[in-house]
Amino acid sequence: MSNRTTRLELTGMSCANCAGTIEESVGELDGITSVDANYATDEGSVEYDPDVVSLADIVTAVQDAGYGVATETVTIGITDMSCANCAETNEEALEGTAGVIEASVNYATDEGQVTYNPADVSRSDLYDAIESAGYTPVREGSGGANADDSDGGEQSGADRRAAARNEETRRQLRLTLFGAVLSAPLLLFMADHLFSLGLVRETVLGVPQGWVAFALATPVQILLGKHFYENSYKALVNNGRANMDVLIALGSSTAYIYSVAALAGLIASTGLYFDTAALILVFITLGNYLEARSKSQAGAAIQQLLEMEADTATVVHEDGSEAEIPIDEVGVGDRLKVRPGEKVPTDGVVVDGDSAVDESMVTGESVPVEKGEGDEVIGSTVNQNGVLEIEATKVGSETAIQQIAERVRQAQSRQPDIQNVADRISAYFVPAVIANAVLWAVLWVVAPETLAAVVDALPLWGLAAGGPAGVGVSEFAVVVFASAVLIACPCALGLATPAATMVGTAIGARNGVLFKG
Repeated sequence: MSNRTTRLELTGMSCANCAGTIEESVGELDGITSVDANYATDEGSVEYDPDVVSLADIVTAVQDAGYGVATETVTIGITDMSCANCAETNEEALEGTAGVIEASVNYATDEGQVTYNPADVSRSDLYDAIESAGYTPVREGSGGANADDSDGGEQSGADRRAAARNEETRRQLRLTLFGAVLSAPLLLFMADHLFSLGLVRETVLGVPQGWVAFALATPVQILLGKHFYENSYKALVNNGRANMDVLIALGSSTAYIYSVAALAGLIASTGLYFDTAALILVFITLGNYLEARSKSQAGAAIQQLLEMEADTATVVHEDGSEAEIPIDEVGVGDRLKVRPGEKVPTDGVVVDGDSAVDESMVTGESVPVEKGEGDEVIGSTVNQNGVLEIEATKVGSETAIQQIAERVRQAQSRQPDIQNVADRISAYFVPAVIANAVLWAVLWVVAPETLAAVVDALPLWGLAAGGPAGVGVSEFAVVVFASAVLIACPCALGLATPAATMVGTAIGARNGVLFKG
């Protein structure tokens, strides 16, 4: 890879010696070709080899020298992720983008937190990196070099991400209900065959049962399977790695294609597996729906925090007149009146009046705090018994309640260290499952008698008992392959830690406990 040149906006320099100190600190890193710090413009330029040293290392070197680098951090919603491998793929795509210092993508929240150098990269570039990896970013406000998105606040961005999660929940529910309706007869066919109930005739309205099963399973395979096939293609072709969708697509399509071939008379077979192909997609989609609903519910905890904010404020003009205005029109320095029982509109300082204010929603202290002239008040707390006039000191995203919500978002979006271990294991999990499935399918074809003798000694039931007794060797090998692949879905290993983090931070926030990490 060729060298990169990055521009840095430096902070904390007070003389020309400071520039020299920065140059010396950064220049000691391996992979640095040239470094220049300009005290007059508070800017720096570094040429480096990204294969040897990262932008994060350069920023750390500046900070170790006692100075700072102007960076920005953005939270990006990402849709279409289906497993922990997807999160890792997005991280690699973002971290491979010039100007990105650090990226952390959390599968459980469908969000990524990216720290970047705005002099080198824009949010549009970050969105493009996610799309190039085969996923869909929730586009919102802009920032950074050459930004071309419309401006948008963090709150509007959070709303967009929440809306995307809710829409995904509704989509998964629709697919689950559609698949369940078509798969219910298939489940009946399977139960009738396994338990010899004799409830289903060989023909349904004159149509052979196998063709009926084909007609029911095919729409399920197309509509519910489309998501898994598309994600599998992205994972294998775009990113060169297998994820959990590959397992689902392999297992389901193997059972479906084998059944179609058998139904068409292309291969000799004693059974059809349309029920298996359809039901696995329905059950996995049901799991995706429950997972998406859990994400929406946990994400709603932040929204509940923000709903504690006042919707309007009573502004006092210089002539003494009063007017009620929306909270987002309040500016720093505005004089506001707070009557008994009303919420304090925004963070400020008391300029007139005395009262007790209930600050339990922020501090956890149940006893109201007496406030008088010169005392600070916190937005969204509740005025108790007196009339206060305050001067707004912080508004919008700078208020305490907004900062609490932002801390929760950051804690949810960032991966704890233990998750990195789970992700490394997950990266090898899918290839290992596929290799294991192929191995045993081949062994059943090569040495069916030997394996059947071993299996026959085990207390098994159904088709597996005695190995391929009563079915063809190739058919049984297909059953073994599909079973080995499907039994590994879904991957709880990759979801457990981020899900626990998401739920824990949300519950903690509701109880006044914040996690930063």
